[in-house]
Amino acid sequence: MSTEDQERRLGAIEDRFAILDLEAEYAHGWDLGTPRQWAEVFAEDGVFEMLAIGQTPQLRIEGRAALEAFCAQIRQDWSGLHYMHPPRLRIDGDHAESVIFFEFRHVMRTPTHIRQGVTAGHYRTRYLRTSAGWRILERIEQAVGEETGHFYPASLASSPT
Repeated sequence: MSTEDQERRLGAIEDRFAILDLEAEYAHGWDLGTPRQWAEVFAEDGVFEMLAIGQTPQLRIEGRAALEAFCAQIRQDWSGLHYMHPPRLRIDGDHAESVIFFEFRHVMRTPTHIRQGVTAGHYRTRYLRTSAGWRILERIEQAVGEETGHFYPASLASSPT
């Protein structure tokens, strides 16, 4: 194997691991980090889109500032953990694409309602190599199923004794 072939193969391995690290930062930023950390995994003009499912309408957020604000707003009531499966990843120069299956175990709390559950689905993601490294250019989330339970603590206060 020539030195050029070895360098090309090493570069491909480095790119793959850099994108896997980016995906780990995505989950960590949302689940345990800050809204800014989560938004910074996206390109400056990056997009996060959730496709409509059931009673949940389609949602599309564009640009880092809007992504950071979206994460901050959602995290006021919601918390959870992403369980992301290994991606099917295709890299072509400074661009890459993946499909990642996920489960998101979540809790939503308000003073009158607690919702707990699991959402499952997949992400279709496009990446771009930038001067700061690989970033998400566009992530489209397609939920395919959800299992939830609800608890209404306020109703306990109004229960007959």
